[in-house]
Amino acid sequence: MTGIARHQATDSDELACALAGWSQDYTQLGHGRLQAELLHVQLPGASLIYEHSNLHLHENMAPPAGHLVIGIPLRASADSRFNGQSLHDDTLLVLEGGRELEICAAGEIHMLGLTFSQPQLERLLGTEERELFERALQQRRLQLSPTGAGDLRRSLCGALAVFEAEPWRVDDPQQAGHAVALVLSHVLQALEEILPGTDREGAPRSLQQHRRLVLAAIERMQADLSEPLSLLELSQSLNTSQRTLQYCFRQICQSTPQQFFLSLRLAEARRRLKQEPQQSITSLALDLGFASSSHFSALYKRLYAEQPSLLSRMR
Repeated sequence: MTGIARHQATDSDELACALAGWSQDYTQLGHGRLQAELLHVQLPGASLIYEHSNLHLHENMAPPAGHLVIGIPLRASADSRFNGQSLHDDTLLVLEGGRELEICAAGEIHMLGLTFSQPQLERLLGTEERELFERALQQRRLQLSPTGAGDLRRSLCGALAVFEAEPWRVDDPQQAGHAVALVLSHVLQALEEILPGTDREGAPRSLQQHRRLVLAAIERMQADLSEPLSLLELSQSLNTSQRTLQYCFRQICQSTPQQFFLSLRLAEARRRLKQEPQQSITSLALDLGFASSSHFSALYKRLYAEQPSLLSRMR
């Protein structure tokens, strides 16, 4: 079920019941009136969380089973702890659902979180990226660079702001999926910076591996010129993530997968025009999956600096 829930709490019991699906127990240690708030954006297969409290609190919690949780302070008071270890502004928490954990906020704290169901994570991540998360889960608490932490915080805050401003996006799978994928890309960037990628044998990921993935992608593209796949469909067919595929294409081809795919389709159009110069431009464009002949002609001219009709007249 999707939706946006906002809660205000003035005692620890109210706060403990605010986050649906979580087991939470708070003990107020700081003197004064508790002022806490929670924003929970529930999306298909994922959720975004913002939590703020103003006093010294000790929390025992267990995230929902079958989920993976990413947490990072937006701002944390000095001497805050996660499982007895320091919790700083640049600390990243990678947590497995169903396991009991504890956070002790020594004073005011603002936390940001992102949760994924396991099926959603399997869909979004390639094999290497899942292995990256496995290594992160073994540590649970990781120290990011200020740049990596800052990028991740901005991404999470930006996603929360979008859904608060336009709640209808929560029920739109495409909008929700894009927001989650964007935040996940910043999580992966941060993890790759501090957990260098390795293959199953422990050796660094090689250029050859990336080249093989690109060649497999190109072969898959060539098989679907008439019914072009989306980037998501292409990455899923190769058992990798959209982000990994984009990275490898930039590394090997100095291009994006989308640009490369478009170039293959336009090259095929050029070959067909050379073979049958009198054929209909409209039929050719539609046969290669372009929305219209005008759209096809504009893309063709941009790549080849000539109109496709010119090639027809020259033959």
